[in-house]
Amino acid sequence: MKIQKVAKILEGQDGAIYGTELFRFDTFGECSVYDISALNGGKVVELAPIAQFKVDRVEELAPHSNSVCFGCDFYEEGDRYPLLYTNIYNNYADAENKLFGVCLVYRIQREGNDFKSTLVQAIEIGFCEDAELWKATPDGHGVRPYGNFVIDAVNRAYWAFVMRNEELGTRYFRFDLPSVFDGELDPVLNVRKAVLKAEDVREFFDCEYHRYIQGATLRGGVIYSTEGFRDDAVNRPAIRLIGVTDRSEKYFDITELGYWDEPECISFLGDTCLYSDASGNVYEVEF
Repeated sequence: MKIQKVAKILEGQDGAIYGTELFRFDTFGECSVYDISALNGGKVVELAPIAQFKVDRVEELAPHSNSVCFGCDFYEEGDRYPLLYTNIYNNYADAENKLFGVCLVYRIQREGNDFKSTLVQAIEIGFCEDAELWKATPDGHGVRPYGNFVIDAVNRAYWAFVMRNEELGTRYFRFDLPSVFDGELDPVLNVRKAVLKAEDVREFFDCEYHRYIQGATLRGGVIYSTEGFRDDAVNRPAIRLIGVTDRSEKYFDITELGYWDEPECISFLGDTCLYSDASGNVYEVEF
């Protein structure tokens, strides 16, 4: 494994690349957009955002953006960007309705350097209280029951995964990717909500316990999942590769190369894997 710093941007959570634009989110729905076409694996480039915007209706529903990705469908023919998916995660951990397993879907539009997002759908895992499938035990949830999500654009699959506990590990579920027009109109959100039930699971499997999942992306049948906390010798910063077809698992402890900051964002610029830590350092990774 090789890691090389290639850029510096603002700190944040996960993000996603479309073309040569990186959309990097914070924990309360603000996105910074970067033109990363200048990255060349050589001199470190300090990048300022070309634009910043808050997601639609953020005062009502703010995504934590622990995992962010672009899908394969466009809201309307002629749209510049496919639908963008980002999750609630633990933003409402202290609320009565904790919104376990909820991912928000946005239409992104651009005019010049002005960006606009529109909330168009929510996707919810409908069995987060099922101890046979999602919940850690019949009596309680694990420490992170919220769920991360990635899209397999080639196979039109929606993957969800959740930390259960150290004995049960982390579980991965595959569903058919809902159409943006699937689901019933939610009276609170005033958009369609597609609820994925147990009978909608196409397959699931367990992996080793991921010690505090962070950002994620999927490419070529492999989920690239970051994990760990800054300067934490137990919950070590790492990148984990999960083969969704062969169910393989590779674990890369990045602290062995001297990288102790919390890995947050991971995506691909062409064939190049990029990850960014919580401080906004951007690295090119070769596995």
